[in-house]
Amino acid sequence: MKVILTASVSNLGKIGEVVEVKNGYAKNFLIPKKKAICFTAINQKIFEAKRAEFEQANEDNLKESQKLKDKLAGKDVVVIESASDDGRLYGSVNSSVIAAKINDVLSSKAVSRASVFLNKPIKEIGVYFVRLDLHSEVSVDVRLIVTRSESEIEALLKAAEKAKRAADKNSAQEEIAQDLKEEVEKEVSEKKSSKKSSKKSSKAA
Repeated sequence: MKVILTASVSNLGKIGEVVEVKNGYAKNFLIPKKKAICFTAINQKIFEAKRAEFEQANEDNLKESQKLKDKLAGKDVVVIESASDDGRLYGSVNSSVIAAKINDVLSSKAVSRASVFLNKPIKEIGVYFVRLDLHSEVSVDVRLIVTRSESEIEALLKAAEKAKRAADKNSAQEEIAQDLKEEVEKEVSEKKSSKKSSKKSSKAA
């Protein structure tokens, strides 16, 4: 269905744009969250009459989102869940759980599950980085620690740092190997070109 955006929406459009979206997305998210209204001739006129109000509301939301981002800076979001000895959760951590925990950190209800970008539910303890879209112009990566207890947090952070160093080392080694491969290929190519030039010179003589 077609809607008129009454607020800027990430990866969709800016205030005043008319966009085509799925019915469920419009009815379950955009319209209830007051980010859009149905596109009709009457609604178009209503929007134009209230454009200044919508733009001011968006500007206020932008400022508030920036404040939330500043509050989250340097803070970890800890989720404590039951898990087996090998670290597998008995349940899973989804966007709703993460949003609720972030709101606990912020002491507010500003973050909704729609703001949390998670490719799939988390099913193991560990350290994760989750992106939050607080506004179409404000996003932030939050460090999420999924653990069985607070006493386990330090060990998880050390393990995550160790894994990161190993990944960086492997990446560096792969880069060096690629550079060497390209250097060898270049050298071989130059030798072939040199041999061809030599043969042509011999034939010409």
